[in-house]
Amino acid sequence: MQYANLFLAGLFQAAILFLVACGLQLIFGVQKVVNLACGSFYALGAFFAITAVGLLHQWQMPMIFLVPALVLSGVLVGTVGAPLELLLRPVYRRDPSYQLLLTFGLLLMFQDVFRFFWGAAPRSMDSSLYGIYGTIDISGLQIPVYNFLVIGASILIAMILGLSLKRTR
Repeated sequence: MQYANLFLAGLFQAAILFLVACGLQLIFGVQKVVNLACGSFYALGAFFAITAVGLLHQWQMPMIFLVPALVLSGVLVGTVGAPLELLLRPVYRRDPSYQLLLTFGLLLMFQDVFRFFWGAAPRSMDSSLYGIYGTIDISGLQIPVYNFLVIGASILIAMILGLSLKRTR
């Protein structure tokens, strides 16, 4: 039983790492851009999501708004990324050292923005979020449905990416 729990926890962590690796692979492997600020976009999305969930709790909104709030967090990251794409465009055809310098500067800028808006103390999502979806009892193991959602989303994204990368140039 303990091994099954460890296996499922490991599978969940692997799914999270896979999602991060997909972003890195698409940016470097497909676009050939050396982006040191890639993790900053993940962090920005996490900070937006933490803020959105915190506001939902503060305003005592029904949890039906959770998914739209998280989608809005992703959209907000996209609105930040679009102008930065215009900044990166001129260095695409240049030596990779220019990409490194520019994206390293963006990384430093993002760190200061995070510190300004969210402070320097570590933040995390409210742990009650896991309980919203409930748990599944499998032979005495209590596994959060959230973990299965992340694993399922990772599998779906892997299939979509596999098909799109295989069928496009």
